Amino acid sequence: MELTRRQTLGLAAAAVAGTTLGATAPAEAAGSRWVRETLRGMTLEQKVGQLFVCYAYGPTATTADPRNTDLYGVATPAEVVRKYHLGGVIYFAWTDSVKDPQQIARLSNGLQSAALGTGGVPLQISTDQEHGVVFRVGPPATQFPGAMALGATRSTQYARQAGGIGGRELKAVGVTTDFAPVADVNVNPLNPVIGVRSFSSDTRLVSDLTAAQVQGYQRDGRIVSTAKHFPGHGDTATDSHTGIPVINHTVQEWNAIDRPPFAAAIRAGIDSIMTAHIVVPALDPSGDPATLSRPILTGILREQLRFDGVVITDSLGMQGVRDKYGDAEIPLRALEAGVDQLLMPVDLDLAYNSVLSAVRGGRISEQRIDQSVERVLKLKLKTGVADRPYVDLAQVAKVVGTPANYAVAQKIADHTTTVLRNDAGLLPLSPAPRTILVAGYTPALLGTALQSRGHTTVVKDTGATPTDAKITDAVAASAAADLTVVLTMKAWDTAVTDKLAKQQKLVNDLLATGRPVIVVAVRDPYDVSRFPAAQTTLATYSYAAVSMEALAKVLTGEIAPTGKLPVDIPTVDDPATALHPFGHGLTWDARETRLTVASYNIHTGAGEDNVFDLDRTALALKALDADVIGLQEVDVHWDARSQWLDTLALLAEKLGMHAGFAPIYDLDPPAAGQPRRQYGVGVLSRFPLVRTENHPITRLSTQDPNPVPAPAPGFLEAELDVRGRRVHVYVTHLDYRADPAVRRAQVDDTVKILARDRSKDLQILTGDFNAEANAPELAKLWRRLTDSWSAAESTTGGPSTYPAGVPVKRIDFVTVGRGFRVDHAAVPPEAEASDHRPVVAGLYFRP
Repeated sequence: MELTRRQTLGLAAAAVAGTTLGATAPAEAAGSRWVRETLRGMTLEQKVGQLFVCYAYGPTATTADPRNTDLYGVATPAEVVRKYHLGGVIYFAWTDSVKDPQQIARLSNGLQSAALGTGGVPLQISTDQEHGVVFRVGPPATQFPGAMALGATRSTQYARQAGGIGGRELKAVGVTTDFAPVADVNVNPLNPVIGVRSFSSDTRLVSDLTAAQVQGYQRDGRIVSTAKHFPGHGDTATDSHTGIPVINHTVQEWNAIDRPPFAAAIRAGIDSIMTAHIVVPALDPSGDPATLSRPILTGILREQLRFDGVVITDSLGMQGVRDKYGDAEIPLRALEAGVDQLLMPVDLDLAYNSVLSAVRGGRISEQRIDQSVERVLKLKLKTGVADRPYVDLAQVAKVVGTPANYAVAQKIADHTTTVLRNDAGLLPLSPAPRTILVAGYTPALLGTALQSRGHTTVVKDTGATPTDAKITDAVAASAAADLTVVLTMKAWDTAVTDKLAKQQKLVNDLLATGRPVIVVAVRDPYDVSRFPAAQTTLATYSYAAVSMEALAKVLTGEIAPTGKLPVDIPTVDDPATALHPFGHGLTWDARETRLTVASYNIHTGAGEDNVFDLDRTALALKALDADVIGLQEVDVHWDARSQWLDTLALLAEKLGMHAGFAPIYDLDPPAAGQPRRQYGVGVLSRFPLVRTENHPITRLSTQDPNPVPAPAPGFLEAELDVRGRRVHVYVTHLDYRADPAVRRAQVDDTVKILARDRSKDLQILTGDFNAEANAPELAKLWRRLTDSWSAAESTTGGPSTYPAGVPVKRIDFVTVGRGFRVDHAAVPPEAEASDHRPVVAGLYFRP
């Protein structure tokens, strides 16, 4: 459509005035002339309309919606814009404004057409795209992990990149103003409304990242950035949506904590600042909320901080601004305080006409209205909407949600995850496939991310207020899983979010099972303080897709966690004491791959009663949480002692693992129709077995009344491929008659077998001996391999040996060859003990 003369006058000027560098004097003069002439040609009704930013229902400008009729007396968004000469509109999902990028762009063009159709002024189209937990434009628009997640990176570069990409994508669909960033310093962990929307509890970090985001939105994205919520909403336990928060900071505290981020935003050239519906007695003792406070908005913001951009209120429908005055009085007091734009009054018709009446009656001068309208027009000129009010629909897909933008968002998210506790040594997980229960708040994305990495995932979405039935179901599902990851979302907030503390019950019930559990706070990191029994805790500050992908990478060891807490997490009993302080965050070497290996003699079926019990044994093995388990004294159809079962095959089925077996004794069936009896060693592995081999080794046969040493089978080799490294796992059950000469021969045989592997391959030997740990005949074996007991010596008091019979000792061992780093080795506690104990070693190697 054709532009009016006033709009045409500003074309060249607006394009140049949108940049801060290189603007020519003639262009600046033309821009100023456009502002003056536009203002001069406006009626009072049009001027007052420029002060209001409101929503309208409908996916297109011409969609008739009865909700519009009820609120505004007209049916379509276009009619709302025209009726009130609106200065701006705001988009929400609940207004049907943000279904997809093409729809948003068409709506924006339609609304701009409505604003311009009668010679009016282009609209300022706005939304709350903070990213993280507050966003309006969803996928395929690029989703970033949000402010506190950026705080965890400490990176101003990432903050600016997120602002720049977010700004460009919004501008491509016609949105000219983003109500972001949040400049509040979240010093109160009980803050129900800010939390992770803030960068940090550290004023300097908030200031640096706020300034960076302003530059990203405005310089790189070419849209209006709005710092909020002035004079600072970070230290309150009251939600201003439902009440009137009181901030009891002294002037000195306000200057030290709350002021610096807004001052930094102003120095960075912020175009707009949003007010807070909070009472700050030290700044204004009247009891008026800041939105209606002249001492705060004019005295401090305008005069002290010298901000001459647009001041916009937070939503005037929030209870924090409505407690003291009526809806007709609120817009008048806001304007008198120094506000330029009024956001979302409860009754637009009442508010609009109240301002008109106040001007006509002399309470508010038209000159005062002109001051605000001039600021609004300058803003529209600066951002280019006066020049180019319409967006190119053909360009939307080329800008919004591009692979390059997604890659930047993922790169940023990969640096946000913070590991708070890893006391159980669960992280990073090995690359071995396992069954993982993912439960809690919106677990589907994480479940998908883990499944794409080869794991079997069971997803139980229990939400923010789990029912008892969902809790019971999740706990039952954890019994069949190797690991549980449970996600919490404001589990600390039992006043509003989860009044019955059901998220806390879910996590505590999962922890009570004794199975491995990882607790992840996917919004407020403060959740972890409610779970002191949790030994493995993380914070992501966001449940966006990129955050869940980053979490999966950290859990599986693809990347090292680099996020550092941007806040203190206090203890529940003593808020002055930090459970985890600002800056805390664990990490590891991402170049290393983890492998957990165990050795276990199962001849008694994991119990003292010498009776094999399949279920009991499976539970004992599952509790080891090992990737590879070497088993000794494995029965296959060995008469009543193992109830004629193929014990290894059944254990593998129950545990979801791959099995290999090497018989030591391979006997004929005792009777016709019975299966063949076998006894030997086995391996259970989460990794597929590339090959297995049964090597002979010197033995004394227990089937011979006068045995002599002779080669016999029963030395199992299982070959695995773990992230490109060939790993040889050997399982042996060495002589239990305690003959040193035989043991010496067995050690010699073992070393010869191991020497056949390529030098670059990795070797693990699991098994058991009947001997003292320092028996001289074993020295050659210990020299050849790194004895994992040496690592355990500093943590468990030394080698653990258990009597198998007097006078010898039984040693269950895991030893490893060159290329492995032994992180730990230990004998885990068992509910039911035998004369054997499993040995579990945590190993690391590099690809």
